[in-house]
Amino acid sequence: MGESKVSADAAVGDISTRPRLAERLGLTPGSVVAVRGELPVPELAEVLDGVDRAMPWDAEVVVTVVRSEDQLVGLPAWLLECGVVAPTWVVHGAALEGATGEASVRHALRDAGFTTLGSCAVADGWRALRAVPPRVA
Repeated sequence: MGESKVSADAAVGDISTRPRLAERLGLTPGSVVAVRGELPVPELAEVLDGVDRAMPWDAEVVVTVVRSEDQLVGLPAWLLECGVVAPTWVVHGAALEGATGEASVRHALRDAGFTTLGSCAVADGWRALRAVPPRVA
């Protein structure tokens, strides 16, 4: 019985030390990620540090950062042209003055046929919206 208690305690310790943001973004050891744009906050850069990188069409997860309406307008076309089939996290300023908000991101992606599945906090003033591309017939 002592062994199972130790194992259970060790498992709980491992869970509590994993970065919460990585969990929210669905990143696990061995994940392959494509990143577009500069990473705006240290928390996001830290989570992606050491994660294997790939081209967008080969990635398991795509993380893209939009800081302006201009960047947002071209995002859906870029994702489609790159042949992205993986879930995509669009990181945007949620509360930053003049930054693209979640409603704008959701609207732009849905207009291009993407399905938005939820969002999460990244850091103060920054959120990420998860979307999947339209299915190709």
